[in-house]
Amino acid sequence: MIHKIPILRNIALNHMIKKYEAFPELLSIEVTNACNSKCIMCPRANLTRKIRHMSADIFNKIIEDCRRMPLKKINLFWFGDPLCAPSIIDYMRRIRTALPGVKLYISTNAELLTPERTDAILSEKLLDVINFDIDGMEKNTYEKIRIGVDFDRVIENVEYFMSARKKLGLKSPQTRVTIIKMDLTAGEIDRFVAKWSKIADKTDVNDYNTWLGTQKERNVGDALQRSESGRFTYPCLHPWNEMVIASDGNAGLCCLDYDLTAKLGNVRHESIHEIWHGAELKKFRNEIIKLNYSGISCCSRCNAHIYQDNSTWAHLWRKRLRTAV
Repeated sequence: MIHKIPILRNIALNHMIKKYEAFPELLSIEVTNACNSKCIMCPRANLTRKIRHMSADIFNKIIEDCRRMPLKKINLFWFGDPLCAPSIIDYMRRIRTALPGVKLYISTNAELLTPERTDAILSEKLLDVINFDIDGMEKNTYEKIRIGVDFDRVIENVEYFMSARKKLGLKSPQTRVTIIKMDLTAGEIDRFVAKWSKIADKTDVNDYNTWLGTQKERNVGDALQRSESGRFTYPCLHPWNEMVIASDGNAGLCCLDYDLTAKLGNVRHESIHEIWHGAELKKFRNEIIKLNYSGISCCSRCNAHIYQDNSTWAHLWRKRLRTAV
């Protein structure tokens, strides 16, 4: 009903905008941009930023900035595998102590998820969600995609985590297993889902992200057509609900802008609240509202609309923009 009445649509959208602009709902913290893999779908070869682990000083500043703020979720990862960070368990503990009401997520290829790390995560109840990226049902397929990672070790580590959680009688963290549907994995999707849906709490099949058009298009089926022919016909949600903070403290416009071509500020010198309400982000948002994606280098060839096209945010904005014409 709300979508059919213009006044209600505008009220709903204005409410969403006001809520999002108060403070990011999601914070993605790059505790490291190092990775133990060279995945074929990743733009790591194009990265010009220095490989580094986030210092404790920067990390603690971020956490202090989030106290008493309406932050809902932290992704303790961004461009890199979080388990490459030597202090990852300590950083989880810090968040749990300082921000007990915030949901804490990590996503990892799990090769570095040692039994010791698993035992700490489970016994201390450090996470709300852990996602395992396993792109392939077969060892040969997986190791062609996630180059440098041992498939057998990944499966062993994930199975240990699942078994240890069961032995402790825990329902948390929620376990998720994810595969990207692309040319190399399309024939294995059904078997993958059949296997992992019996083991993990949730199994996700994601369409292929071209990382701002820098990577070879590998989508298949309907997703290929939407990726190649579609575009954003509404403002992208990312600059309204998520802030990414790189390992050096720089805040970026979008989680897909891996090389931070659109910087908003640095948490070493400004608070997260100040950056979120700052002139740089307002400038980018105004351009995105005007659908001037070509004027923002990291947005000009992005295919992330394939993940947002069916969202309430997209629907309400398309209605408003059509009415305004």
